[in-house]
Amino acid sequence: MKKFYTKRFSLICAFAASALLLGGGCSEDETEPVIGSKGVSSEVFVSSDAGTRTIKVETTGPWQARLTPDTKLWVSVDGADSGETGGSFTLNYRTNNSLPRKGTILVSSARQQVIDTIYLMQYGTAPVLAFLSEGKKYSSVEKIDSIAIDTNIPLSKKIYWTVAYDENSAAEPWADSVSYAQDYKYFRFRIADNKNFESRAVRFCLWFRDDWGEDHATYFTAYQGIPGGTPETREVTFEELRGLIADAEGEITLDQDIAVSGVVVSDRTSPNMGELTMPKAATRPDQGINDRTAYMQNADASLGIKLLTTDASQNNLERYNKLKLWCKGLTLTKRSNPERYTLSGVTQDHIVTKESGTAEELPAKRRFIDQLTDADIYTFVTLKRCQMAIRTGRFAPVYINYMNSFNTTYPNIVLDSHGEMIHLMTNTGCPWRFDEMPDGQGTIAGVIVHEKYTPFVQGGDIGRYQIRNLTREDIALEEAEDNAFSKVAVEWCPNGSGKGSGNVREYVRAKYPHLPQPEDPTATNAHGMTASSGSGRSFMSHGGWLAWGGSYRARADGKDIGSTSWGHAQLWNKAENTGYSLIFEFSTKGITSDKCSFVFCGRNYIGQGGLRYWTAEYSLDGNNWTKLLDYTMPDQGNWGAMQLEQLTGDKVVSMKVPSEIMNKEVAWIRLRAAQDKIGTSTTYDSATTDSSGKAKCAFVVNYAALRYNK
Repeated sequence: MKKFYTKRFSLICAFAASALLLGGGCSEDETEPVIGSKGVSSEVFVSSDAGTRTIKVETTGPWQARLTPDTKLWVSVDGADSGETGGSFTLNYRTNNSLPRKGTILVSSARQQVIDTIYLMQYGTAPVLAFLSEGKKYSSVEKIDSIAIDTNIPLSKKIYWTVAYDENSAAEPWADSVSYAQDYKYFRFRIADNKNFESRAVRFCLWFRDDWGEDHATYFTAYQGIPGGTPETREVTFEELRGLIADAEGEITLDQDIAVSGVVVSDRTSPNMGELTMPKAATRPDQGINDRTAYMQNADASLGIKLLTTDASQNNLERYNKLKLWCKGLTLTKRSNPERYTLSGVTQDHIVTKESGTAEELPAKRRFIDQLTDADIYTFVTLKRCQMAIRTGRFAPVYINYMNSFNTTYPNIVLDSHGEMIHLMTNTGCPWRFDEMPDGQGTIAGVIVHEKYTPFVQGGDIGRYQIRNLTREDIALEEAEDNAFSKVAVEWCPNGSGKGSGNVREYVRAKYPHLPQPEDPTATNAHGMTASSGSGRSFMSHGGWLAWGGSYRARADGKDIGSTSWGHAQLWNKAENTGYSLIFEFSTKGITSDKCSFVFCGRNYIGQGGLRYWTAEYSLDGNNWTKLLDYTMPDQGNWGAMQLEQLTGDKVVSMKVPSEIMNKEVAWIRLRAAQDKIGTSTTYDSATTDSSGKAKCAFVVNYAALRYNK
């Protein structure tokens, strides 16, 4: 493991400042501080906007408030600054368009025997200090170079810089002439000739401590190779390795004598590493690929790469290993949309060095879902303020025999407090696959990936990013939903069981005359599913008697639970050439929120021949409908000729809903058949419903809920 030996220096930073006001995430502390002749200190936090703050003084004798000279530049006392006994004084503070700052107010007794200190902590612009490159490879020849810096630290602040040499070159400094160039937008240095025939590295650090005592640092590492003419391997950065394929996509065999170093963020013992998808119809996935898959990220976790070994025995990489990998002879593959890279053909012979590491050494990457970028793919990320989309469900609601054989992975939906969603991937080998998911919020940590999942949709597009946790402990969600960021407004069948109630035939005819009606006007048997919580009901637009089906979402052994889903097979009006709907009617009166979503879990019950294409819509008046989402529903698997798009399990579908649906006496969401196309045992959508508009398999839902952010 490389060790760096550090020499410290300090310079006055002279960078151009940027004035970005801190947003609404910072709020003023409303707790009124109380001080007196106690000799204590207190912190008072205020927003970046100008304002006032009253400080209460509790003392039996005279007192005096004084501001330090630096504090007087932006804080003043409004009115009296002293008193004979207890009282108060008011501070006026100016708008802060710069970094967070701290003012000091001293409150003393008459003879200054006891002094209380108040620190006025004002929010401001978040400090920015960053090298625009993490590192660079240099030849053995002397070179003067400049590295771009991004910063908003004012000219008056002090910044520190350090130079740290690795253990191979710590005895004699070889990086010098450190300075700033071009109006302090670049960090400039010189590296001397390397005559020792041994590669070496120097790490530059810029470090700043703000007024609140928080440290901000950025690093740049210069890697210098050995003199030319030797057969030793040259180390490249992740950027250089990726840059070997200039086109948007491509695949090359590496013939250069190069190596790349990073940290392993996967574990060969985890059953949740590999993408277990069917390669083609009627062909079981190669589950061995899980044990051949590893992920490595660079030192600062800014980039990652997937590694594929030739077989499972060649994968001896454990979580947090510090790995230097020889790349000659490996296959580098680049894929686009999103951009991602794989090195395949890895064996133990390609490992130059491998050292144990710890979780504490891993850079912390905490993101909301909408903050993910392509650079995060194959790196380890912790997603913040997450919650599973459905309550009391299983991580993988798939029939156990099919999960062991064909549907060997499952993507369940995770929501976050920003209103975004991502799929959590769970493989068949995971011991927690049929565990009940927690209902509360928390974090989910894992490797960001991009994978296709054809059982959900033809072509497999389930979003730009997914996440693979390594262990069950990586899913750090609270069991109860008491402290969750979202709440259920109305919910159907949360515990995996329910029953229909209430004749709605006349209700449908009277309230929705514009909806498609059943061809038999004399039929009287009709009923709906009453909401388990909140006020609502679910029924077919044609008023038909609901069909009952099964579900996999609530059983711990991966088997079907009967009579836990509701829907219908009569799904198409042949005369009008339009689809019927499963309607959810509910009240949101008294509930307001700027973020809400609708989620359901369902399938085509049972076999092949369910209606394929659907549209989710909402209405505020029962007459005018607005699209929320187009989606498809898979058929159940055909064991003898399993198709890529078949799933013997439940599909979870989640969608954003405009906030205008909240605080309504009554509102509606409907799942409407969009096309008269159904699947067969071996085709995706080549057939149609029968002459009466009935599909071979009923479309059924076993859970539904409207959620909103509290």
